[in-house]
Amino acid sequence: MLLIFICLLILSVGTYFIWFSRYNIPAHLEAAFLFTRYVVPLFLVDTVANFDANILELYKEILLIGSICYLTGLIIGNNIPLIKLKYFTWQVLDEEAYNERVIRITRLLFWFGVGGILISYAIMGFIPMFASEPLNAKFFRGQYQAPYLRAAVIFRIANYILYSLPPIFLIMWYYYKKKIYLLYLFIVIALIATTLTRGNILYGALAAVGVICAYKKQLFKYYMVALILVFSLGSISFYLVGLLLHNDALIGMYDRDSIFETIALGSPDITDHLTFLKAFELNPIYTYGRTFFGGLIPGHYQWNPSVWALSITNPKDDVNDITSGGLRLPLPLWGYVSFSWVGVIILSLISGLLNGYLTKAIKKLVKEAKNVIVIMIVLLVYINIYGQIVTFYTISMYEIPVMIFMCFYMFRFQVK
Repeated sequence: MLLIFICLLILSVGTYFIWFSRYNIPAHLEAAFLFTRYVVPLFLVDTVANFDANILELYKEILLIGSICYLTGLIIGNNIPLIKLKYFTWQVLDEEAYNERVIRITRLLFWFGVGGILISYAIMGFIPMFASEPLNAKFFRGQYQAPYLRAAVIFRIANYILYSLPPIFLIMWYYYKKKIYLLYLFIVIALIATTLTRGNILYGALAAVGVICAYKKQLFKYYMVALILVFSLGSISFYLVGLLLHNDALIGMYDRDSIFETIALGSPDITDHLTFLKAFELNPIYTYGRTFFGGLIPGHYQWNPSVWALSITNPKDDVNDITSGGLRLPLPLWGYVSFSWVGVIILSLISGLLNGYLTKAIKKLVKEAKNVIVIMIVLLVYINIYGQIVTFYTISMYEIPVMIFMCFYMFRFQVK
């Protein structure tokens, strides 16, 4: 179990090896996830007991080779000289002019995102949090699928935009001390909560808190402890919401015999990995990279990474009826199912190489940043744009609008 944990640790927070800084907020957030995703299922709950020894051994070998190649790529990428360009807006505008630009863009995105979600709910005729079958409603399965499809494009784009706004509003409030930004923040978080999307409700806000704590050195020592607590509560958030709303459907999703079993049920990554690998080995049809672009094709395209992964673990079921948004599979596993062992090596090495180089670029931009607002924007570029480049093997069409909108923070566009 220790070897599996170390490999997953490298794949999750490997950038610590090249950027061990309090400003490496994405790595801090991933580190906080380690407890619920890996420590609990591997060491506190016997998650792997029901899996065959051969599958466990194969899983270990894939993770070991992949993590070594990924770490090698990180180190090589970190040693490639950066292209010396000065083209980001925050580099050419003075501090206050850039801050005002951020405020204007963020307000526009706020109204676009809020309006899009409300229009989507009006078209769909239901709100996931208050639906009679909340889990099916969250994943738009069963009776909720047809209404959702009528508003899918608007809903997804608006949803992804809202995900990126909490950290900016929180940082704007911290910098300017204006309560209106807290109101914006509350509205955004409340709307995201109604979708029952747990991870995205606080991820951005916690990233902003991390920037503030990194800026105020004396607060940072409490940050990581708080993150672990928050993510532990997040893994049982459906259960807590069920108690609050007296919703038996949400409460019934969890096994309440043990707090650790409850946490493991809310973050089933290890179980998903092994279940997927076991199913794949029974019928090993390699993707040959078709899932790399499958997420860019609308609808439930068979090579969409989420759709394909679910179809492997549920070969006899209609993917449209499965109450899941997909599986969080580690990088080496995607390499394995794409090109076998060659894929484990090459995909892990390329992703590490890209991440090493881009992390080096972000590290330099953070060091040159003029204030916490600029630091926050730089880190959001890292998460929303550079992060998608690094995970090119699972990119989704719904992430592209956010990448485009982030460009407005990065560059100035003039119509002539």
